[in-house]
Amino acid sequence: MLGKEDNEILTRVGPGTPMGALMRRYWVPVVLSGELDAGGRTKRVQLLGENMVAFRTTQGGVGLLGEYCSHRRASLYFGRIEKDGLRCCYHGWKYALDGQCLEMPNESPETDFKHAVKHPAYPCEERGGIVWAYMGDPAHMSGLPNFEWVNVP
Repeated sequence: MLGKEDNEILTRVGPGTPMGALMRRYWVPVVLSGELDAGGRTKRVQLLGENMVAFRTTQGGVGLLGEYCSHRRASLYFGRIEKDGLRCCYHGWKYALDGQCLEMPNESPETDFKHAVKHPAYPCEERGGIVWAYMGDPAHMSGLPNFEWVNVP
């Protein structure tokens, strides 16, 4: 029987945990592709202890962002999906699929603060009717494995 410490090591998968670091080295299935309509509703997901929202832009790109806005922690679940990202419903900050802040309507253009804000985001790929995400260190990211079953209709 495992002791409490060993059990904690093996079962905790949140950020900064040993098992979380291991699991983030693999592509993780997020949602079925059919669950995300272009410009439709966002979908709340929890993966490896993190609360996120999955969405499809009006141009068809798939995104996976941390659920709470970097500005005032409003839920991006209520955000507005646009052609190149997701806009927070609270103060209107817009995030690209890679988490880069694209627009800050409440900031003057001279501050150019939007370039300093990078929201938590994970790269996604679609294959076999499934949206996959890589949540680990980008330096270790390899392509999504070409499993035979994902190529079957």
